[in-house]
Formats: sequence, C-alpha cells, structure tokens
Amino acid sequence: MGLSSFISGSQKIESEAQKRKIILGGYLILMYMFIDFFFFVVNLFNPQGDPTSLFIGFVISIVAIWILRKGWTDTALYLHFLRSNGLAFYFSVLDHDPLQTGTPLYFILSCFGALAVFGYRESWKGVGLTAISFILFLIAILKPEEFSPDQAHFYFIVNFLITLLMGVLLIIFFDRLVTQSEARILLQNNELSKTNAELDSFVYKASHDLRSPLSSILGLAEIASRSEDLAEIKSCIRMIKDRVETQDRFIRDIIDYARNSRQETQSEQIDLKLFLQKIIDTLIYNEGALELSFRVDVPDSSLNINTDPVRLSVIFNNLVSNAIKYQDTGKEHRFVKIGVTQVGSDTEFSVTDNGIGIAEQYQSKIFSMFFRATERSKGSGLGLFIVKETIEKLGGVIRFESKLGEGTTFIFRLPNRPV
Repeated sequence: MGLSSFISGSQKIESEAQKRKIILGGYLILMYMFIDFFFFVVNLFNPQGDPTSLFIGFVISIVAIWILRKGWTDTALYLHFLRSNGLAFYFSVLDHDPLQTGTPLYFILSCFGALAVFGYRESWKGVGLTAISFILFLIAILKPEEFSPDQAHFYFIVNFLITLLMGVLLIIFFDRLVTQSEARILLQNNELSKTNAELDSFVYKASHDLRSPLSSILGLAEIASRSEDLAEIKSCIRMIKDRVETQDRFIRDIIDYARNSRQETQSEQIDLKLFLQKIIDTLIYNEGALELSFRVDVPDSSLNINTDPVRLSVIFNNLVSNAIKYQDTGKEHRFVKIGVTQVGSDTEFSVTDNGIGIAEQYQSKIFSMFFRATERSKGSGLGLFIVKETIEKLGGVIRFESKLGEGTTFIFRLPNRPV
C-alpha cells in the first residue's frame, strides 16, 4: 500500500480536486508529525527545551491523520492548522530571540499550506486561515518600540508581509490555472467518452445496416439469375432497387454525421423564405410528398439568418422527410407546416405535421443513435440524432411535442452567427 492510499484510507474520492485536497493535506500533516518528532528528540538533549509541547503536537498530528482517513477532511485540516499555528505562536512567544532562530517562519508554512490545500475553489478558507496566521504572527513578535526603519525588527516584519503577499498571489494564480486546466480536461474526457460510446454503437449498428441490404441484393440477384419468369425477374429488380435506395440513404446519413462532427461551421446570410422553399421543392418528389400540402410561414419575407447553410439544409431535409414518411394516410387532409419566428437575436423554427405521431413511451429516445420508433421506419435511425447534433453544433437547442395519432411539432432555436 502506497503513502497516498494510506492517507486516503477507504474514502471514495469523486474528483481530482478532492483527491488533491486529501493527499496534499495528508502529506502536510505527516511532515509536521516528523518535524515534531525530530525536535522532540532534539529537545530531550536540550536543558532549555520543551519536549512536552512537541509531543502534544505529535499526538495532535496522529489524531488529524486518523480523522482524515475517516473522511472528515476539513475537520482534520482545521485541526492541523490549529496545531501548526498554535505551536508556532507558542514557540515565537517563548523564544527570547525569534528573529535569530527563525521560529516565526512556521507561520509562512501554515499560510502557504492552507492556500495550497484548499485551492482556488475554496480560496476563501485558505485566505481566512492565512489572515489568522498573520494576526498570530504579529501578536507573537511585534514590539512597537522596535518597529522603526533603523531596527532589524521592522525589516523582518515587512519582509515577512511581502513574502506572504507574493506567495498568496502566486499560489492562487497558479492554482486557478490548474483548476481551469482540470475543468478543460474533464470536459474533453466527457466528450471523448461520449464519442467513444457513439463510435462503439455506430460501428456495431453500421456494420449490420451496411451488410443487410447487400445480403438481400445478393439473394435477389441469385433468384433473378435462376428464374425464367419475367414477372419474377422484374419483381426482384424492383426489390433490388429498393435495397439500393435504402443503402444510399444510410450512406448519406453517415456522410452527414461525419461532416457535422469533423467540419468547421461556416456562416453566411440566408434568405429564409427562399431557402425553405428550395427545401420543399427538393423533397416534393419523395414518395408520398405530393399527397401533402406544404406551407412555409415566414412573417417577414426579407427575414434572414446568419448560419451554416449546409447544416441548416441537413436539419430541414431530415425533419421534412420524416413528416412526409410518417404521414397518416387515414386522414383526408395531410399537411406539413414550417414556421419561423424572430426571438430577440435568435431565430426559432418549427416543423409541424398531422401525421401518425410518436408514442409516449418512445419520446425520450427519439434523438438516440439508430433508434426507430415505428415499424414503418425504413431509414438508418440516424436522422433525428443528426438533427440534434447539428443544431447543438450551431449553438442551438431543440424540443418537440407529439401525440400519437395527431401529429408532431419539432421546435428549434438557432443564434445568428458572425459572417
């Protein structure tokens, strides 16, 4: 068992900041324990020494390390700093010439130790303990009658204060840098974990979805090559075409996902009315699209947004394609409505349909990778996952409202990005 394991005991450490506080605090307590033991032995051979107080300090350090191992970290540290300041004060008062022996320098060790242990996140605790140490230092050694520029006493106190202030500033400054670096590393680790999880899921599902249509095509081609029935051959060709189209959609979804993940965002001014009409014109020949009525509601015909046009196109292509794909064929009047609203400096979009809707038990999963909420789904299951990832890449947010049998509305908001 290493020293760090001994200090932390059986505690459950949940963060690097907590680990540093426990381990560094434990090292400080152990160092003072050995200092006490060393001077205890030295004072046994010094007729004017006071080994009893050092033995008491040694015992207090043992109690502090025991409390620390039990998980009462702050209590152990407060006890340690009470002990370190107490003994420094006691020996500074007792010493006939503390400037010669350097006993008051232990106050500086207490100050720097408190700042280092509590760190930037709890700097108020470190600064508070530092202030207490400095007050005790002044009470212990300040002699007003000798506090003048022609006395060494004056320069000792002034230099002590300067050293203390510089140390406080440096420790807080560098600890702040470390804290910010830790936060960035933690964020990057979380993003990496998310990416790895997505990659694992992606590889597993993609390998299946890429192989499945190919297996079907090979089987259909084999049937067609052996058949002499023209109708059966044509049927096989139609099914092969359907499988190829499925494969093509899946590959395009993969490309959209890769593009959104890897490429930097671009920004240009987009005329929304014209842009959205082009989206409708592109999708109007999708299967079933002609049976829907499309409406683009842009209150101001000159309304623009500064964003990435390729990513915005991916978002609307997926949302409108889903509205077409999952229309309710039992309804006489079927529609898809795209709305745009200016909300402060942001632009809010909505895509509403009166299709089959989404069952409540699936609503928490629809933005998950490869999730399909209905048997009617022939897609990759990447569409809404890509939509959410793309919107977040543009700095926006998305939500939806849906009721089974009545329809669905997707609402997302995007900020204006600098061109």
